[in-house]
Amino acid sequence: MNQAWLKKIRVVVSLFFLALITLLFIDFERIGETPAATVAVYPQFIPSLLNFTQTLAWIATGFLAVLALTLLFGRVYCSMICPLGTLQDIIIRIADKVRKPRRVRFRYQKPHDAWRYGVLVLTVGLFLSGSILAVTLLDPFSNFGRIVSDLLRPLYVVAHNSFGELLNSLGVRGPFPLQWKAPSPVTLIFPALFLIGLIGMTVFKGRLFCNTLCPVGTLLGLISRFALFKIRIPKEACVLCTHCSTECKAGCIQLKTLEVDFSRCVACFNCITVCDAQGIGYARKESSNHPVATRHSSLSKERKTQQALSNEGVSRRALLHGAAVTVIGITGLSGSSSGEAKPHNRVPTTIATTRTFPIAPPGAGNIARFNDLCTACHLCVSACPYGVLQPALLDYGLSGLLQPHLDFATGYCSYECNRCGEVCPTGAIVPLELPAKQTVQLGVAHFIQENCIVYTDHTACGACDEYCPTKAVHMVPYRDGLTIPKVRPGLCVGCGACENACPTRPHRAIYVEGHPAHRQAHRINKHNGLRVPLLGQGGGAR
Repeated sequence: MNQAWLKKIRVVVSLFFLALITLLFIDFERIGETPAATVAVYPQFIPSLLNFTQTLAWIATGFLAVLALTLLFGRVYCSMICPLGTLQDIIIRIADKVRKPRRVRFRYQKPHDAWRYGVLVLTVGLFLSGSILAVTLLDPFSNFGRIVSDLLRPLYVVAHNSFGELLNSLGVRGPFPLQWKAPSPVTLIFPALFLIGLIGMTVFKGRLFCNTLCPVGTLLGLISRFALFKIRIPKEACVLCTHCSTECKAGCIQLKTLEVDFSRCVACFNCITVCDAQGIGYARKESSNHPVATRHSSLSKERKTQQALSNEGVSRRALLHGAAVTVIGITGLSGSSSGEAKPHNRVPTTIATTRTFPIAPPGAGNIARFNDLCTACHLCVSACPYGVLQPALLDYGLSGLLQPHLDFATGYCSYECNRCGEVCPTGAIVPLELPAKQTVQLGVAHFIQENCIVYTDHTACGACDEYCPTKAVHMVPYRDGLTIPKVRPGLCVGCGACENACPTRPHRAIYVEGHPAHRQAHRINKHNGLRVPLLGQGGGAR
């Protein structure tokens, strides 16, 4: 059988999903609110599964489609849809270019069943016990998202803005400049180390990550054992050229028995295209009468002798690819990213502001629920137009590692924006209509008079009052004709505009204390002046 066309389809589909998802993370403004974004996210297994457990909506049934495909053809998700899988294929391709010629690429690898199934059981067990940490660290979609959002996106912003400046210098109107607000450098360590480790593992062992550490790959591998169609090697047709084994990036073809461990096969179809006998392909069951058996019977005995396998001579230069992305990604883009006020207080503030609870995004409902569903893919971080959503380190505790929180040092949550809930693929951030989002109280602002420049420098300010969208912060008479801020907690939505605008350093005079469970804000009734609840609720849309 000649099924070489399968690889062409695989390459086209995988590159399509890779390009779409990459663009979604690095330039959300372009496709983030188009149907293309839905196409990219819909079939991602873990986000779809988590979202389905919350909504039971058809838009969250992508994991069911993946399971159906797996029952038919095996792990085509790993070869065509998973962006991290395609990234590994690109790494292998680059490594091939720098390998010494005539060196064997791969060899058969014994299955690490105890390891891969142990990781799967550990991941499921931790999730059922209330910790999503293992899912966060191993989910392929989330890891790819962090690599692109945290490491590749700043490079894209630099290239985009540099190109715009070049056009402007030539008298041509360039594109509108993009901004990237740098997160804490510590939060970039994990995606950087993960990328370097993935490159090293992929260069030397192919798709080893997919068959040892990836819980999605292991689960789909279990299901693919029952697939209707499987890759098979007809014994009558095989001439033992060894090409299929040396091209198998999953290391799952055992030449001694001419068997394919289909639970580890990632459906790359390399074996089909390199088979000299053109015998390898999808089949429902092994056939004793194969049309290519007689066609290749005249091949010499020398070609039927298994070639010696060697994995030597692999160049280490491919590792520099990941190192370059890492180094550049964490360098000096932060200087142009922050729009916060510059400090101008003459007397340094002395009272530190300590937050008891972090500020979870609007639509999270409460921190416990948010931590149980967020896989830290950072799609909301890329989508946030004000840069206030940033990866957390241990703000939520270890189980909430790298999950997004509102960092008011880099921005504030706009009163007119609800984008994070619209893009969250797991349902951790519930989508809210704008009027409902404007009523969610993420936390309450607290004013420290001893830090305010009106008190320390005897200088007029009022920045917090100016930026407050609900007038929860307003100025009251102080002394000598000056006014000083006062907070009305019932009106505060915890957006952080006041904290972001406060000019005092090193400690701000006003900060937002988060709520472990979001509450409902109030407003002043225009007709009677009474403070009444706003419509909507803090935990999500009604």
